[in-house]
Amino acid sequence: MITPTDWMVAHHAHGERFAPLEMLNQWWRTITPRLPFRATNCAEFAVWQAEIRAALTVQLGQTPPALPLQPRILAAGQLEAGVRFRYGEVETAPGMTVPFIVLVPDELTTPRPGVLCVHGHGDGMNPLIGRDAEGEALDDYQHAFALEACRRGYVALTFDLMGFGRRRDFWFLEQFGGCACDTPSEFALHLGSSMAALRLFDAQQMVTLLALQPEVDATRIATAGISGGGLVSFFLSVLDERVRAAMISGYFNRFAAFMQVAHCVDNFVPGMATLADLPDFGCAIAPRPLLISQGEHDPIFPLDATRDGVVQLRSAYRLFDAEDRLEEEYYDAEHEFSHARVWDFFREWV
Repeated sequence: MITPTDWMVAHHAHGERFAPLEMLNQWWRTITPRLPFRATNCAEFAVWQAEIRAALTVQLGQTPPALPLQPRILAAGQLEAGVRFRYGEVETAPGMTVPFIVLVPDELTTPRPGVLCVHGHGDGMNPLIGRDAEGEALDDYQHAFALEACRRGYVALTFDLMGFGRRRDFWFLEQFGGCACDTPSEFALHLGSSMAALRLFDAQQMVTLLALQPEVDATRIATAGISGGGLVSFFLSVLDERVRAAMISGYFNRFAAFMQVAHCVDNFVPGMATLADLPDFGCAIAPRPLLISQGEHDPIFPLDATRDGVVQLRSAYRLFDAEDRLEEEYYDAEHEFSHARVWDFFREWV
C-alpha cells in the first residue's frame, strides 16, 4: 500500500509557493499601464482624454450593431401616490431585447432632469422600484433608488442589465446551475467582447431612450449606479458626454485592491489593467460633477483604496478649477446605496 507523503498532499503547508494569485500579483507589479493620467494643463488633458476613451472602447471589446430604438410600452399606471410608471421593451441590437421602466413624477409642467439608474447584482431593475422578482415589496442593499429619484422630482429610467432580472438564461440555469453572469460573460470573452462592453452598449442606448422621453430635458441627464451598476455608470460617464453628472456607489476603487477580493467574472475585461487604473479612467470624467459614495465597511471594495483614488481624481478636477464638482461620501454601512447626498448633488449640478 502506498502511504501519502508530504509531496503528495496538496494543502496550505506549502504556503504561497504554488499560489496562482501570488504569481499573478508578481507579474502585475512588473506592468506599467500605457495611459495613466499625467496631464498638467487643460490642453494636455484633452489629448489624453481622447486617447484613453479610444483605447478603452477597443479594450472593452466588440459590440453588436445598434438598432434604431423603437420602444413598445406594454403597461402604464400609478406605481404609488405621486409616481407614474411606464413599462416597455426595446431592441437595442439584433436579438437583444431590453426591458425598462420609466418613472415620472405626477403633474409635471416643464421637462425635468432624467436619471439613468443602474442596478447591481440581484433581481434586475425590480429592486430599484422596491420589488423582488415576484413583484413583492422589497428593500435590499439598493434601497429602491430609482423610485426615490422620482419621489425627489426626477424622471428615472431603469432597465435589466444582461444576466439579471428578466434577462437571465432560465433554461440554462435550471440545467447547469451557477451564477447567471458566468456563461454569458465567458461567451462574450470568446467572441472578443466582454460583459462590461455589452452592458455599456445597452446603457448608452438607454441614455438615448431617456433623452427621448417627453418629460425629460435631454441636456440634463445624470446617472447613478451601485456595485456592478456602479461599473456601468462609471464607464458610461467616462465615455459619454451626454451624462452631465454621475453618482458611483460601491464600485470606485483601485485594481490592486479589489483584485485581492472575490468578484464576479462580469467585472473583468482582458487587458484593462495594462491600459490604466480605475482612478485614471475616472479622471476622464472631469470636469463634469461626480459623487463617489461608499459604505465604510464595504467588504469587497476596500475603503482606503477608494479614498486614495479620489485624491487622484482631484488632480484632474484641479486643472479646471472645478474641485467643487467632485465629492465623496462615506457612511456607516457595508455594500449598500445611500440617499444621503445624491439627490441634492444632482439638484445642484443638473
